[in-house]
Amino acid sequence: MDNKLYGRVRALFTTVLVVSVATLGAAAVLGGNSAVWVRGVIVVAISAVLIALAGRAFRGSRSAYLRMRVMSTVAPLAIVVIVALPHDGFPVWMKAEQSFVGLLLAAVAVMTGRKDVRRAYPRTAPGRGV
Repeated sequence: MDNKLYGRVRALFTTVLVVSVATLGAAAVLGGNSAVWVRGVIVVAISAVLIALAGRAFRGSRSAYLRMRVMSTVAPLAIVVIVALPHDGFPVWMKAEQSFVGLLLAAVAVMTGRKDVRRAYPRTAPGRGV
């Protein structure tokens, strides 16, 4: 992952973190239920993990790259389910926030899924070292 892509990915993950922390603030002011708090805390934690994974991937870790790529691909799909369910305990404002987060993560999935990026993290051939 080159400097430019890393900067973009890190900025998107940092935006997810900031938006997610702001969501917890909104929950405190608006009186979010337990589903809002649990989801909000989970997304904050995942955002921090994604930032760390991006840093490790930038330094060449294939496993960090793969984890980051899988998480940024699967999370938007889970968010679609959350937004689509009519009676899931999430208020409209949180569904809007989650939709925004999903778009940010989907953008990362697209950027990190490009062929040139995937080629930067080749599988190690058996018996060829790390």
